[in-house]
Amino acid sequence: MKGRRLSRSRSIVVRLYTQITVILVILFAALLLSNIYSLQVVQNHIVSNSEHTLAIYSESIHNNLDIYAKDLMEVFENQADFARDYGTQYIDSEKGDYFKEMRLMNALKSKMSNNYASDGMFIQIARGERLLTLFGNRIHSTDKVALSDFLKQQNWQAFQLSGDQDVKWNTMNVNGTFYLFKFITYEDVSFGTYVQASSLLSLTSSEGEPGSSFVLTSQDGRILTTTNSEVITTKDRLQTAEQQLGKRYLFVSKPIAEFGEITHMVAKQSVFSGLKLIQWLIIVLGATSIIVVPLVMRFIAREMLRPILELVRSAKEVEKGKPSFPPPSREYSLEFMKLFQAFQSMVHEITHLKIQSYEERIEKSRAELKVLQMQIRPHFYLNAISTISSLTYQNRNEEIRQMIQMLSRHLRYMFKAELMLVSIDEEMRHVENYIRMQEIRYPDQIFYMTDVERRADAVRVPQLLIQTFVENCFKHALTYGELLSIFIRVNMEMIAGETYVHIVIEDNGDGFPNAWLQGFQEGTLEGREGEHVGVATIRKTLQLLYKQDDLVMLSNAESSGAKIDIRIPVLAESIPVSRSERGGA
Repeated sequence: MKGRRLSRSRSIVVRLYTQITVILVILFAALLLSNIYSLQVVQNHIVSNSEHTLAIYSESIHNNLDIYAKDLMEVFENQADFARDYGTQYIDSEKGDYFKEMRLMNALKSKMSNNYASDGMFIQIARGERLLTLFGNRIHSTDKVALSDFLKQQNWQAFQLSGDQDVKWNTMNVNGTFYLFKFITYEDVSFGTYVQASSLLSLTSSEGEPGSSFVLTSQDGRILTTTNSEVITTKDRLQTAEQQLGKRYLFVSKPIAEFGEITHMVAKQSVFSGLKLIQWLIIVLGATSIIVVPLVMRFIAREMLRPILELVRSAKEVEKGKPSFPPPSREYSLEFMKLFQAFQSMVHEITHLKIQSYEERIEKSRAELKVLQMQIRPHFYLNAISTISSLTYQNRNEEIRQMIQMLSRHLRYMFKAELMLVSIDEEMRHVENYIRMQEIRYPDQIFYMTDVERRADAVRVPQLLIQTFVENCFKHALTYGELLSIFIRVNMEMIAGETYVHIVIEDNGDGFPNAWLQGFQEGTLEGREGEHVGVATIRKTLQLLYKQDDLVMLSNAESSGAKIDIRIPVLAESIPVSRSERGGA
């Protein structure tokens, strides 16, 4: 039971599902936090815009009230003494003078005739015995009677004596409508002007954006007027409205020194309607990903993991001694079918080599060389399959297809029927194919350069000669996170009247260990197990083929890295080649 759990935890499918689930959770968390942050940013932007708008409107209201106050002051300064004398005469004779009243009315009319006039001005004479008033165009006829009665009943001198004169504008409720009054008393005469609260708010209501409204309140928080019908009654206070409508509106307020403050109500629905679309889009994408991810996982398991597992099982059967590579159980993708065919060809070649008998000494030597060559051919395809498996975790499908194609070419080259001499051009193509596979495994860590003399392309050398040393560069010189540089140069040269191919391979690693390098030069490493076994095998292979001991020279570069010098005699015609090559394969 424990073994089953362990095998399941190491399964590619389980690991892939786990990692994708973690990625989805992180993605949804990021989207949620981004959405919350977006809401906060939008709300802050709305508050900032509202504050800017309220600053403009409050300044406009302040300017209008200032104009009304200046008109009142001009009338008072010009007519105060005249109105006082007229009031004294009115009390003494108990009747007024028509022409004197007309003078005072004309003084009021001169201020009420301009476009920036208040809603009304009045002069109260003889402590309410006589009232001269003039209404603006914004006052309805039904309100004029109520205003006249209110003005007659008010004792403005009492207001002044009570200390209310320190308030610049007085807020008063006249028959359910709030007005702002400003007055000046002089003995028994009072001069005053007033404006409806709704008249001040009309400066904003005509320019308000859809879904927004404005509220004027007094110093004690009473609602004077509003453009929002949902603010219940004028008896309510702004705090009550915020409690009732706070879930649907944003409230932004700015004080107005003359009487109270102005509040901007912004409907949240109109502001966040665009974000709701984004929220629904996130939900749809999340639901889609929940459906799509299992389908993608099923596709990966069917089209990639199954053939890989079947390939591994078949390889194990061949390893146990099965004479032929079993065909795939079903039709897979083109790349995997090519890989199966390559393995079948490989097994066929291996089987053919096993049953082939050699009649001459050279054939026995070639068989020995074949064994040596197989020592330097690791189970590269198993490592490649492991790399392909790791790529599936990252969904790098294009690189998986490239890896399979390059692996197929690699296997076809490595597992040929017999030991062969190959051209340098063919060997270099194989080496570059091998390096490109390593570039997929180690992205952005490999830099290589080749310099091959054109007339050396056709010269034949033992198969995997260059490949073995390049593979050692990756084994011993590659450090994770650092760039590996490989330089390969091939050229022709004459030594003592004989033609050689000179092959130089350099890397930027740490170089050969001094103790090992000394043992290699002394020939004491032959037959040892351990590091650089392929290098010793290559030297033995060259000794059997060319009967020379000094064809491979190893050293460490002056700056850093290992350097390999190989010289191959150009005697290809005198070296036997495989039967398949003689047959034109």
